[in-house]
Amino acid sequence: MSDKGRKTKRITFNLFDRGRMFTGKDRSNVNMKSMIKLFNSPQVQEMIKTGTFYGYNGHEIRQRYGMNPPDSVVINGKVVYLEPSVRTLEAYANNNGDVTHVEEFLENESGEYARIQYAAKAGGFSTAQTYKRVGLGLEPVGLYGIDYVKQMNYATNVGDGQLFDGLAIPVEQDGLVACFDSATDLTQLSASEAMIAHLLEQQIIRDYDNIHAQTELLNMHGQALDQIDVLSNQVARKERREALQAQRQHDLYSGMVGEVRSFDSVCEEADALLTESDLARMRINGETPKDKKPKPRIFKSMFRF
Repeated sequence: MSDKGRKTKRITFNLFDRGRMFTGKDRSNVNMKSMIKLFNSPQVQEMIKTGTFYGYNGHEIRQRYGMNPPDSVVINGKVVYLEPSVRTLEAYANNNGDVTHVEEFLENESGEYARIQYAAKAGGFSTAQTYKRVGLGLEPVGLYGIDYVKQMNYATNVGDGQLFDGLAIPVEQDGLVACFDSATDLTQLSASEAMIAHLLEQQIIRDYDNIHAQTELLNMHGQALDQIDVLSNQVARKERREALQAQRQHDLYSGMVGEVRSFDSVCEEADALLTESDLARMRINGETPKDKKPKPRIFKSMFRF
């Protein structure tokens, strides 16, 4: 697939307008001027220019393994490769809070799965950042990527997508708050952190298993279509060959067959030729026929039964 086919259009959403009234997480306590500066900061822009501003399918990977997760982890004795699905190609914010960004779906199983969801208008993009608490508010201190989620907090951050359910569990460590702009919030869970970690791990396993299964189905579907094309071409070639052979045979037989005449007409022509032959012989020999008109040979009587 061409690079153009894997890139989104320019997507714009406003930090001050989530596009929601009754769902999602209120961000009125966030210092948005600092968020604007963070988007345009040298650190974030350098990561974008170097192609390392990655995003994942969902926020579960960052929730469990941090904002910069490792390449692989072991879950239930199995090595799981935490491959990203999208890469941010450009992102910037103006003073009005309008954030514009372009994403590229990576050419791996996770990226292809996210691309299919995007093409189906299922889901949208969600930023992953850290804050520090300042009084009752939150001060943005780190921006780590833009993930692809089923339901995002900013309803306009979808490109061509639409809304579905998602999962987000902010985690506070070292005085920092990890926040994800997806629309659902499970901070009211009464389960322990260990149980939450276990649930996240199981969700990650299910997600990657599902992605792999979907990719296999798409590959099998593509192979089946390719096989159908091969068989169709073989049948078409066979039919063309048989039609050409039939035409050649028809032309051959047509060349072997002359004018169709009745038996009587052939006999009459033979009698006429024999009569002409007798007359010519008599003239040469100086003979005079007894009758003015010599008797014709009864040629066809030889073939009567």
